[in-house]
Amino acid sequence: MPITITDVAARAGVSSATVSRVLQGSPRVSRAALERVQAAIAELEYRPSGVARSLRSQQTGTLGLIVTNITNPFYPEIVRGAEDAAQRMGASIILCNAAEDPEREIAYLDLLLERRVDGVIVAAGGLTQRHEDFLSAFPSPLVLVNAALPGGQVPAVLSDDEGGGRAAAAHVLELGHTRLVHISGPAVREAVSLRLDGVRAAIAAADADVTLEVVEGDGYLAGGLAAREVAGRLRPPYAIIAHNDLTAVGAMHALFDLGIRVPDEVSVIGFDDIALAAFTNPGLTTIAQDKYAMGHLAVETIARLRSGEAVKGDQVLPVRLIVRGSTGPAH
Repeated sequence: MPITITDVAARAGVSSATVSRVLQGSPRVSRAALERVQAAIAELEYRPSGVARSLRSQQTGTLGLIVTNITNPFYPEIVRGAEDAAQRMGASIILCNAAEDPEREIAYLDLLLERRVDGVIVAAGGLTQRHEDFLSAFPSPLVLVNAALPGGQVPAVLSDDEGGGRAAAAHVLELGHTRLVHISGPAVREAVSLRLDGVRAAIAAADADVTLEVVEGDGYLAGGLAAREVAGRLRPPYAIIAHNDLTAVGAMHALFDLGIRVPDEVSVIGFDDIALAAFTNPGLTTIAQDKYAMGHLAVETIARLRSGEAVKGDQVLPVRLIVRGSTGPAH
């Protein structure tokens, strides 16, 4: 039989109400009674019921986190940042892998509401687009990561996607490249258009005759294989600006198979700075997002919402260019 408050009260020689006050941290308990209750709890190895605790506090001590696809190496750092922040708050994370499945996405949203979690973090751009109406009227504290709803109606934690696209294009332009190819992600993602906007802004600001070709990818390794088709039409030198690092790695693989040297003939730059980026050959030049900070800030924002603070609009984190071996001068 599990140990109950009644058992603790009997061992300590106090009432069950006194034990309850001790568990809630109430100051209305004498020092002697407090010490007896604490000793009884230790002797009996009593563990307070999470359900009972949540009924008293109207909090479950859990947060929901939905990610697009956990196999994408962009997301683990977001998860780690969220978990660390939640742990400091005494909360835990229920992690949901949406896997780009609309039915699974809505099922997870329903599940988290049924579990009465203290808040939900959605780090899934496709989900945000597909279920905009549901999210805009979500009955629990909600924060979006790497995605946003129009008008800032739901708090969002973002990276400076446009600034990152601008920095990526400016880097290859400074290397003398005048023919750029942008392999984008899925067109439904807001970050896709923002990064492309940044690329176009850098080209517009350049004092040079620059051409840009845009090829749609899928945001994964396979999307980068579009570099094979591009290589069939363009002669080096040119530069590929990829929507993210996975796309860039796929592009480098395709170019290697064709015998095209990176960066001697074609420069390649990514976006995200996933762990793999530093270990490709050559190392991948990329735009780094602070993924850990995004997850951490999302949980902190949930806490602010729960405290009654009105949090609106987007919180945009800076990005930075990391130059490795995959970009070089246009010969």
